[in-house]
Parts: sequence; structure tokens; C-alpha cells
Amino acid sequence: MYEQYWGLQEAPFSLTPDPRFLYLSRGHEDALMMLHYAVTRNKGAAMLAGAIGLGKTTISRRLLETLDPVHHRVVLIVNPILTPTQMYQEILSQLDVPVVSRNRQVLVQELHKALVEHYERGQKVILMIDEAHLIRSIHTLEELRLLLNCQMNDSFLISLVLLGQTELMPKIHKVPALEQRLAVRASLRPLDVNETGELIYHRMRVAGYMGEKSPFTPEAVHQIHRLSEGAPRVIIQIADNTLMIGMARKVEMVDGFLTHEVAEEFMGVAA
Repeated sequence: MYEQYWGLQEAPFSLTPDPRFLYLSRGHEDALMMLHYAVTRNKGAAMLAGAIGLGKTTISRRLLETLDPVHHRVVLIVNPILTPTQMYQEILSQLDVPVVSRNRQVLVQELHKALVEHYERGQKVILMIDEAHLIRSIHTLEELRLLLNCQMNDSFLISLVLLGQTELMPKIHKVPALEQRLAVRASLRPLDVNETGELIYHRMRVAGYMGEKSPFTPEAVHQIHRLSEGAPRVIIQIADNTLMIGMARKVEMVDGFLTHEVAEEFMGVAA
């Protein structure tokens, strides 16, 4: 809606996890590297944890982009509020294995058979669970740990990647056998004020902005950082609303005063 006014080719601040718009702060880059290492070096299991809105899902999508689809088969579960049986059924379904039984032992045998078949074809199966902190049952976590027992002499048959908010960590701690299998444990922190400005400018540039410097003044960036507490998702929301109001006001730059108004009107915050 405001793209033409600001010289953009597309919306820069969508909340969808489009990997093109991922701003890699040092922390995000380290997390991506560690997850890629865990998957490609056959480490078995990895976890990425962090507070809400820090970019875990977007990092996972960038990770999937880096994997060769010829040699990797990804099973992505985005709603993990499942019983162990439902979890097995969902995994098998995404591996294109017809599911007719509800018997756990049968499901385990079918899954092991499918994993071996993928291994023999030179294809590694990656089970990625987003919002893993929503897993309610310790039994489900135990079953995930048991999946890592699916091994050949030289290789895990499946890689497990858990993504979740910080409350995932104490849940994992309650299952020591799974916690000990986590070869990689990465976490995300909020952005600092410089990274906040870089994220905004990066997304503007990806969206087609050709200006030599960001249309957000340093004062505006400081306001956005303070109000968002460095959470990328909130930064994006504030920046999006600010560009909209900036167009309506026909301003050339987004300053601290405009950001102040946006915070009050759209966030209900006394900035």
C-alpha cells in the first residue's frame, strides 16, 4: 500500500518467515551455522531456543533452503500438540507411507523401514519440529528420543531439530536421555540498537529500496529498539506501521516523533 511512496517493489515488513528477508545478526548467523552443522554432519539432534519473536522459524526456513533436496527429506511439524501415536502417523504421512494402523509397535516398524529405505537411496530424513515448547507430554519427548535409536553402524537414520521458546529447555531437562542426545544447543538473544537499525535497512533493501541510507533516523531506530526490546517481530510491526503513517503524513524521513506517535496509536504504549 505504501510501497510506491517509499520506492519499494514489495512490502518489506511482512510477518511471514520469508528467508530472503532474514537479517543475520551475529547471533542469528551462529545459530544457523550450528543447526546446519548438526544436520549435515549427522549429529543426531539439535535445539534452537529463544523468546517469542526472535526469528527461530525464519532461521529454520533458511536452513531448509541450504539443504540439497536430492539428499535430504524434510518432515516439518508446525503443530506438535500430538500424542506419540499421532506424531508417528504424521511423520509417516509426510514420508508418503500409507498409515492404516494405530498400533505403536506397527507404526515404529513402518517408520524404521521407511528410514532404512531413504538411507539406501542416499537420502537423509530430517524431522524438524517448530513450536516444540508446545509439546505437552513427556511421553512424546521420550518417543522423539527413541527415534534417535534408529541408526546404522555409521549414521543416524534421522536428524531431529527442535525449535521452541525458552520454556522448551526445562521440558527437555525432564528427559535426560533426550537432553544428552542434543549435540547442538543454540539460543537467540534480542537485537541491540545497531542491529535493529541494520535489520530495518536490510529489509528495505531486499524490498527494492535504493536509498544510500535508511529512511529511519537514528532517533527513530532508538525508539523502535526501546519499544520492541530488540525482538525482530515487534521491530517489523512498528516499522511497518510507521511507514504507513509516514506516507499519510507525506514525510521524507521517519523520525523519533513519528515513531512515538505510532507506538501510542498502534501499540497502546506511552512512548
